[in-house]
Amino acid sequence: MLTGLLLLLLLLCGAGRGAESSLNMALEYVQQTAAENAVQYLPVAVSPTSPCGRALSTMVKDLQRNLTWPAFMVDSWGKNTDGLLFGNKYNGLYDECVTASSPDSTIKGKYCKIHAYGIGNVNTEATFVRQQLPLGHAPGKLDFSLVREWAQKPRMTIYPEMEYGTCMPNVCTKEELQDSLAQYLVPTGFYPAVIFCEEQDTDLQFTDGDIGFVSLVTFLLVLIGCASLMDIYLHFSSNDHLAKGALRYLLAFSAYTNLSKMLQVNPKATPGNITCLHAMRTLSMTWVIWCHQVTIPFPNTANILEVFLKFENILAQAILNGYPSVDTFFFLSGLLLSYSVLKETKRTRSFNILLFYFHRILRIIPAIGLMCGFQATVMRFFVSGPWSYVWNMYWQPTCAKNWWKDVTFVNNFIQDGGSCLGQTWYIAADMQMYLVAPLIIVPVYFYKNIGKAWLLLLTALSTIIPAAIIYAKDLPPTLLIAIDQSLSEKYFNLVYLPPWTRTSPWLVGIWVGYIFFKQGNTRYKMSALVVTVGWTLAAITGLLVVFGMYSYNHFISPTPYELMSRLTYGGLHRLAWGAALGWLVFACHNGYGGVVNRFLSHPMWQPVSRLTYATYLVAFPVQYFLFYNSRDVYYFTHVNAIISTVGAVVIAIGVAVLLSLMAESPIVGIEKLLLRPNPGSSPRKPAVQENVEPHVSTNGVSNPVFMTENSITAEKTLEASKIVTAL
Repeated sequence: MLTGLLLLLLLLCGAGRGAESSLNMALEYVQQTAAENAVQYLPVAVSPTSPCGRALSTMVKDLQRNLTWPAFMVDSWGKNTDGLLFGNKYNGLYDECVTASSPDSTIKGKYCKIHAYGIGNVNTEATFVRQQLPLGHAPGKLDFSLVREWAQKPRMTIYPEMEYGTCMPNVCTKEELQDSLAQYLVPTGFYPAVIFCEEQDTDLQFTDGDIGFVSLVTFLLVLIGCASLMDIYLHFSSNDHLAKGALRYLLAFSAYTNLSKMLQVNPKATPGNITCLHAMRTLSMTWVIWCHQVTIPFPNTANILEVFLKFENILAQAILNGYPSVDTFFFLSGLLLSYSVLKETKRTRSFNILLFYFHRILRIIPAIGLMCGFQATVMRFFVSGPWSYVWNMYWQPTCAKNWWKDVTFVNNFIQDGGSCLGQTWYIAADMQMYLVAPLIIVPVYFYKNIGKAWLLLLTALSTIIPAAIIYAKDLPPTLLIAIDQSLSEKYFNLVYLPPWTRTSPWLVGIWVGYIFFKQGNTRYKMSALVVTVGWTLAAITGLLVVFGMYSYNHFISPTPYELMSRLTYGGLHRLAWGAALGWLVFACHNGYGGVVNRFLSHPMWQPVSRLTYATYLVAFPVQYFLFYNSRDVYYFTHVNAIISTVGAVVIAIGVAVLLSLMAESPIVGIEKLLLRPNPGSSPRKPAVQENVEPHVSTNGVSNPVFMTENSITAEKTLEASKIVTAL
């Protein structure tokens, strides 16, 4: 900011005034700013003989001597700017502050974030103040019911009434600044809260956890590098016999082969593959990231009150009510699981339940563990800026303490204290459904009528249970944006997270998988009338699920929801969404998808689809990384949201490739080698040719190496082991 001011003054001064005069004018402005506003930014009430008092005295003297280092500190203060009534924040310039240093380096800049609360409103907004000052809740978490109330007030301000950054000498403490600000600001009607203070840390302090994680990642990267070099050597030589011994376990880590599998595009569809599922995975994942990317920057948004007005349009329900994006993954999970289990049971006439569970656990835990380790340890070294305190004071300690909830799949049950990877509640719920899946799917094969009646009963219960909970606990039909925070948390814990309230689309997927199993490689014939009615009903149903809550789900004066809406939407909307998806997949698979199927079945979706599991794990950390490293406030527009979403998606996919190479592909490759009856019986094929082997087929969703759900042709992968390799 100081540099920009100097350049501006140089332009205004003209040829008659030199650079020295312009610098003096800039320094005079900074000196005036410091004199007029010091009580709001510095701990001026400290004892002059204290280390902080002496540093402040030196800072003032050097500022009067026109030295630049204290000028940079003052210049970095967050000062009044435009948009106060829109909720703008004055973060200041973090980097300008922490890089400021006296000539002898005895005094350096320390950046602090300050919230100022209007004392007259502290009692009425006590809930929000309790969330902001102590760390009982995630800092920056907005209670949208209070936001709605503030937005309707004539003064149009949002708590805290002022939020700004300051810069002071590093020898001064957070407590000294807090006491000094309180002494001067409380009489003016404001209560200051110093949220955090931070200086530039040039000496990295590594914990035992940091060293352990770095060592693990280094080992994996060296292993991948060695395996890749050996793989390339074997590919361009004739020493195929080397790949038949113990070396084949090392080759499972080869990035040369595994990348070729990830990027393989097979334009030809084969019977039994449901090619439209690739796009459904990718688009649903993008939808999830888009919704998160819109809401994550809210605490640091310059036009936060205008944002609420921008979301009054019905089209904004695609974000405010984007929860069906997750239900899509439940549907896909049920479909692929039932199809592969039924086909494998038919082929083997047996079901190895121990290996069924072992494969699932082995498949997904390494990637979760690696991401938990990253967030709990070294990620803090990559986060800095005015919002880094949220990560360092809340997310990192929470992850270090509660990572076990994620790797044991209980984080959707045990909410106290938070978890490491919050998005893995879905994996936990899906895992819990997976555990009971044999009790639902296997009877359908061995006891057809009884099994279908049992499945029908469970489908009915999947709608009755959430409706009953909503009725008994007086809950809203879904997570509405403007309901009270306590009511939102109750709905989240009782309806949104538990598996027994999320099974409707999963069970619909099981029905569709059963239909495809009975259908085999034949195609159903449907009349034009049936196709037209089917697509019309599916489209209307999907639109109603996403946009049907509009009158209840916006910020300004939402319509109060009534009992019938709570029960019908709350109990049926997930089943309805699954039914709409079921028709889409059924019609596309049987040749009645038209342009929709041509779009969804295009081979371009295949590489990204194989990375959806890894992308799901890394997307949230990537989005947090981008937000907590932000230096300035974010101005929300829908165009900016789309641009930032595209950036988050691209970065997340890149990180997902690395995670897959370290924790997905090698694990699945080694598992295949262990379960293959005669691994050395056939010569090793070149890396490119391996992509067309049955066990690494990339057509449709038939590649069990990279799928987060269950592979349509998974039974081909482990034929000799006679187990289901569904995931």
